[in-house]
Amino acid sequence: MNVNAQYYAAWAKGNGLYVQWAAREGIGYPEMIVLYSLYTMGRLTQKQIREDFGLQKQTVNTVIHDLKERELVMLTASEMDRREKWVDLTESGRRYAGEKIDPLLHTEEEIYRKIGIERIRQISETMELFNLMFERKLKEDRKHER
Repeated sequence: MNVNAQYYAAWAKGNGLYVQWAAREGIGYPEMIVLYSLYTMGRLTQKQIREDFGLQKQTVNTVIHDLKERELVMLTASEMDRREKWVDLTESGRRYAGEKIDPLLHTEEEIYRKIGIERIRQISETMELFNLMFERKLKEDRKHER
C-alpha cells in the first residue's frame, strides 16, 4: 500500500471508529462532534466548529438548532459581528455532553497513555502540518482557477 492510501485508510478508519462511538451512545456523529467541541473547548462560534472540526455549514446549523430546541445550548450574537453567533452549553447541556463525551475522553486518555504522550504530540503536529499545507494548496488552486 502506498503512503497516500495508508494515510487515508488510517484517517478514514479513525473517523469510522468515532462514528461507531457516537452510534453506541445513541447520537449522530455530527452531534457528537459539536458536543465534543463545546464540552472540551467552551464557547465557540458556529464558524469555529465548522472550520476546526470539518463539518459542513448546514450540518452545524441543523445540529445547533436541534440542541437549542432541546435547551442544551444557547446562542448569543457576537459583539464584533451580529451575524455570527456564539454557542454555549447550558447547564443541562453541560450535563448531557458530560454523559456522552466524558467516557470518550477517558478512552482517548487511556489510549494516549498506552501509546505515549510524545508520540501523540508528534502525530498531532504532523497532522496540523499536513492540514496547513493542504489548506494552502486548496487556496492556491482556487486562485489559479479564477
